[in-house]
Amino acid sequence: MPRKVIHPEEAAFLTDPDAATSDHVKRLDIWLQAKARQGHPITAEAGNRLHDLDQRITGRSDFVVVDPQGDPDPTPPAPAQPEPETAFQRRTRLIRAAITARRSGGDAA
Repeated sequence: MPRKVIHPEEAAFLTDPDAATSDHVKRLDIWLQAKARQGHPITAEAGNRLHDLDQRITGRSDFVVVDPQGDPDPTPPAPAQPEPETAFQRRTRLIRAAITARRSGGDAA
């Protein structure tokens, strides 16, 4: 016998056609969570089939449109260094330059 573990607010949302059709992502999430709490989790493959079915029924597509004329393999931007790290590297370079100048007989200033 299946366990009934559906919260009243979830049941109200799922059984109200206007609410359920207004937010299809929330409807699918609530349904998947309710099935998992009942002990019948939906596998990734079945979830994909449900998502495809939802797209066919509603006509909505969640696909991202990719510009084929764009760069196919853009290089990601270099990560920004935090200000303390940048300041530390700058001070290290200045100290090394002063030590090198001092060793070579020049003025460190």
